[in-house]
Amino acid sequence: MTTIGGKKEQAMIDPSPELPDDMSMANVELPPKVQQALAAAGLTTVGDVREAPDTKILRIRGLGKSSLALLRKTLGLPSSQGVRCDTTPTQAKNDDRKG
Repeated sequence: MTTIGGKKEQAMIDPSPELPDDMSMANVELPPKVQQALAAAGLTTVGDVREAPDTKILRIRGLGKSSLALLRKTLGLPSSQGVRCDTTPTQAKNDDRKG
């Protein structure tokens, strides 16, 4: 917490790919519209948003492709095909399953 003008305010954490999954989204610096939409949808932690497929985020009222891009950039996921995605990953082509 920081004190500004005699008032205690919770310090905002700058967006970074290193944000832990259990961090509250309220502590991530995002536009109020995005914060409110995520909270209304029940996505309250960084991990909740990271685990949500793009299709789910795009169904949230008030969020669109630009909000999704901002979230993916802010939380360290370049696209829905990154660490977490909408589809089940297929077995890698270079997977050696020899006897």
